[in-house]
Amino acid sequence: MGIAQQKDQLTIKPLTGAGGAAVWGMDITRLNDAGYRQVNDLMLQYGAIALHGQAHATVEDLRAFGMHFGKLDVHGYSPTAEGFDDVMTIGQLRSEAWHSDVSWKELPPKYSMLLARKTPSLGGATLYANQYKAYEDLSDIMKAFLDPLYARHDGRQFDFALSKHPVTHPVVITHPETGRKALYVNRNFTQSIVGLDADESRAILEYLFKHTTRAYYQFRVDYEPGTIAIWDNRCVLHSPCPDYDPSEERLMQRVTVLSEARPVQ
Repeated sequence: MGIAQQKDQLTIKPLTGAGGAAVWGMDITRLNDAGYRQVNDLMLQYGAIALHGQAHATVEDLRAFGMHFGKLDVHGYSPTAEGFDDVMTIGQLRSEAWHSDVSWKELPPKYSMLLARKTPSLGGATLYANQYKAYEDLSDIMKAFLDPLYARHDGRQFDFALSKHPVTHPVVITHPETGRKALYVNRNFTQSIVGLDADESRAILEYLFKHTTRAYYQFRVDYEPGTIAIWDNRCVLHSPCPDYDPSEERLMQRVTVLSEARPVQ
């Protein structure tokens, strides 16, 4: 674990060598332009952050915070907060599912923001995996093979009819702000690689699904009521961690901020 550091009025504690940081001393309802820039700078540095101490934030506050970074996504297939079709309500999650949020849409989100309302006494974290590092650790020959490829993504988990309307994204994307390359495939939504036959595609994707979620690249955000986890879907995968007593409640509200443009190589 990293050593907590003071930066202006914030306390910032890196989570692991793979990424992530816990942050105290920020109030999302009182940010000025400099504060929003600081959030973005932390995201670009760590890939995901946990802003603690936001229990006072309302649904409207969460939406306003998200909208400062861009247009909010309407998921369309998950429960939402009453009166807001762009605020998801996430309850009990009892499976591991590594993914980048709604990569099955033509314009997937850059940031996701998950505000914990109720948390179990133990467990219930979100796991993350750094996709910069996953790409950088590949051999040069594998990088050269993957760099020009595209993969098909679809949302059949939510509606099987979406399998008839896949979108294609690069297997390796270039982050528009950092300029770094990251792998952009995930077990939930990536179905096949364009130009490979079915057996070749399955073999390559299965290798990548395992490689991208190795322990080397992982970190986790633990919640208390009022924690907001924010992650960059362009450079990290995430998964719920169902390591809590199912008799206890876990209740979250989420907004996702759309990218300005589609992922590019």
